[in-house]
Amino acid sequence: MGKIIYAGESLWIGQWGHFFIILGFVSAVMAGIFWYFGVRYRRTQEADSWTKLGKISFITHGISVLSLIGLLFYAMYHHMYEYSYVYDHVSDDLPLKYILSAFWEGQEGSFLLWMFWHIVLGFIIIRTSGKWQAPVMFSFALAEALLMSMILGIHIPWGDEVIKLGSNPTTLLRQMNEAPIFANAEYLSLIKGRGLNPLLQNYWMTIHPPTLFLGFASTLVPFSYAFAGLWVNDHKNWLKECLPWSLFSAGILGIGILMGSLWAYVALSFGGYWAWDPVENASLVPWITLVAGIHVHLVAKNTGYATRSVYFFYLISFVLILYSTYLTRSGVLGDTSAHAFTEMGLGMQLILLVSLFFVLGMSLLLFRYRHITSPSKEEELPSREFWMFIGSLVLLFSGVLITYSTSLPVINKIIAIFNPAYEGQVIQDVVGHHNKYQLWTGVFISFLSSFPLFLRYGATRWKENRIRIFMRWGMSAGVSFVATLLISLWISYFSWQFGILTFAGVFTVITNLDYLVNKARGRLKLAWASIAHIGFGMMIVGTVASGLNQKSISTNPFVFSKIFSEEDVKKYVQLIKGKTLFSEGYLITYVSDTLIEDARERRYTIQFEKLNDSMQVIEKFQLHPNAVYANDFSKVAAFNPDTKHYLHKDIFTCVVGLPPALQSNENAKAIEDSLKFTSHILPFNDTLLVDSFVFTLENVSYEPEHPEFQRHSHDAGLGARIKVQDKSQDTTYYLEPALGIEGALLYNYPATSESAGIKVKLAESVLEDFFVAEDSLKYEEFSIKNGENFTFGKYRVVLKGFNRAPEHPNYQAKDKDIAIGAILELQSENGTEALEPIYVIRDNMPMSIKAYSGSEKIHLRFSNILPDTEEFTFKIAKEERRKADLAIDICTDVPRTDYLILQATIFPGINLFWLGCLLMMGALILAGWDRYKTKYVA
Repeated sequence: MGKIIYAGESLWIGQWGHFFIILGFVSAVMAGIFWYFGVRYRRTQEADSWTKLGKISFITHGISVLSLIGLLFYAMYHHMYEYSYVYDHVSDDLPLKYILSAFWEGQEGSFLLWMFWHIVLGFIIIRTSGKWQAPVMFSFALAEALLMSMILGIHIPWGDEVIKLGSNPTTLLRQMNEAPIFANAEYLSLIKGRGLNPLLQNYWMTIHPPTLFLGFASTLVPFSYAFAGLWVNDHKNWLKECLPWSLFSAGILGIGILMGSLWAYVALSFGGYWAWDPVENASLVPWITLVAGIHVHLVAKNTGYATRSVYFFYLISFVLILYSTYLTRSGVLGDTSAHAFTEMGLGMQLILLVSLFFVLGMSLLLFRYRHITSPSKEEELPSREFWMFIGSLVLLFSGVLITYSTSLPVINKIIAIFNPAYEGQVIQDVVGHHNKYQLWTGVFISFLSSFPLFLRYGATRWKENRIRIFMRWGMSAGVSFVATLLISLWISYFSWQFGILTFAGVFTVITNLDYLVNKARGRLKLAWASIAHIGFGMMIVGTVASGLNQKSISTNPFVFSKIFSEEDVKKYVQLIKGKTLFSEGYLITYVSDTLIEDARERRYTIQFEKLNDSMQVIEKFQLHPNAVYANDFSKVAAFNPDTKHYLHKDIFTCVVGLPPALQSNENAKAIEDSLKFTSHILPFNDTLLVDSFVFTLENVSYEPEHPEFQRHSHDAGLGARIKVQDKSQDTTYYLEPALGIEGALLYNYPATSESAGIKVKLAESVLEDFFVAEDSLKYEEFSIKNGENFTFGKYRVVLKGFNRAPEHPNYQAKDKDIAIGAILELQSENGTEALEPIYVIRDNMPMSIKAYSGSEKIHLRFSNILPDTEEFTFKIAKEERRKADLAIDICTDVPRTDYLILQATIFPGINLFWLGCLLMMGALILAGWDRYKTKYVA
């Protein structure tokens, strides 16, 4: 069998992609080698040459990665489904604005995004770092080489096994799959892309990952400077170079994490902004250690103390970023996290990545440990550096606790290797577990963010100022105590621990405001720390208010669905469309739902009416949570919330459950198949009794009113209006089932009464009773010229012209067809109607596509063209329909589908949380810029 020549493949993308991957990997390795020698021979004349070669190699690496990113974007933009990565993440109907999201949805794209930021930061450091370029950029080159290995896509045979080295994003789909379809040379015409996960099709997926990965990438800068300081045995000068970068990294990583929280809150169904999910924890812990590193960095820079601690925190922060990559990409968190990547065979590479940087950093720190000098005198108790160091230890302890709990799946797997019977540890209440310990971290850090600002490095002038300082602390504590009592009128603490936490947060705000006004006095260099600490205090108070005092206003014990636990019933309420329910001071109504096909979502309209004590409506608003469907509309993929924002609170709503028939096509089919219909004849002049329901046929129409019928272009249709009286409830319903005919196809449109549980559909035998067969029609033939007319009974037919590109539901044009539509006007006592029968010559054979007037029951065919006389022949017939009894099928036990399960929650004080976080991160970034500007710009 010969080699298949595939049609339509653009192989040049893959060829250039492979080239840029290899070039990028090799140039990163070479850059590392050149910079290594640049450091080794830094005291010789050769150093500049080695450093220059390293710079050229890294620029080559950067160009390679940027070119690869451009190629991949090009392939995704042009829907080149021959490439596996494009096929997995893009579809024809994916909006252009989500191409970016699709790019970094997969592991390979996210690695490229990470490398992109390394390259951007590396170029800046090359330009600004001076003599530190070689020792700092060596770590960048090493990191880039290892990250490039993640997309090499090399398979190495090893005995009976194959070692997979990376996953190449430009691999052809047919190289990843041996499906029979690839035996077809034109397989590309038969496949469509899977598309982007519907859950990720929102603007947060466009802006959150780039910001978070910039944060990830930026932690390499403090690591690299710390590694460089140890390598060249210069433990002082690197501190000044590194501080702006450390502040920037903490700020941007914090903003990335904050964006993830905001995304979870406003766009996902988390029901809050933080769930202690392992993926959330994996990004939080490096931020905690980085912040701890910044505080001891300031101590080391101003006093010479804690330099070893600075090294440790900066080295471990990047290692923890790499460890978080292992946790989220190795598949180890597949059972414990909702948004970790699936396993792609890169586990060992990721372990190598983490281990290498950990071993290199810690080994060098241990090697240089004795060479790192510090003042022989111990820090004094009333000194700023002592308490800043204590604060850093508290942050470290917090990070250790979170890391241990998050790493339990890894620990369980390791123990199971040595003890297969080991069942593993599992934390049942994840939120409660973390909150129990982190509450006290918040308390300690709040206090340690407050009073040390009034102390001086070296405890200078402590004796002279201690009384005044104690008075300031006492006044701040008194004001904070009163404020905490006032806040208790707004939020309930439930237990004394939360009261202490709130007091600590308020104390942080008060003391730092005092320092900002009375000490900093407009000096930004001194002000940034206070602003960041004020933000932290506000965040603590906002966390207590929104987390502890959130209140469900969707609670009702009479829940239609039985699938929820007793605890869930306290948070969820069942709403029936059009029915108003009173819950926790609100009238809640499920008003309507709208299917938005382009967005693959069903948007619900939920109306809230707030009542006062006199049961009067004092506020009315609507929210629109939605259900997002899978790309093929086969099932509901996710629920997205909608939120009403106030200055002092938010009202969060999310649909959490739908009837089984609306959750997936599979469920709908299973339920439909389980329905038991009985056949009946419904006379025109009599009634029909089925169970407790009395059916009366009011009329039959050839222009059905059924909404599904009206959405389609049918040749003909039949609808019935049936009155249903429920004797048991003394209620009357009206049902209008319909049939639609399109060519040889029959479409059945049942009618359902949700409240009565009744479903009625017209039997197929109705066609024979109410429609005339084609061969029984009595056609008459007329030949006329363009512009002329003919008379048929009480009808006049006028030939108005011709359409050279006719369209008709029953006509699918083929190559070499000769088709012409006759534009006819049917005139009757009821008015004028336009009809367009079509005359087609296909393969030298003529055929006619008729036009039909449903209102007049007229059939019109364009049957011939007479070139010699310039006449056109038409055939016309009128149906003679009889009035018959109606055959229907009835089911009286239909599960209802007009309800939903809603979660509605009030989050008081949540804006304090967001504002506090923004103040923290903004102050860190601006402080970094201030330091950077002082060093490089001024």
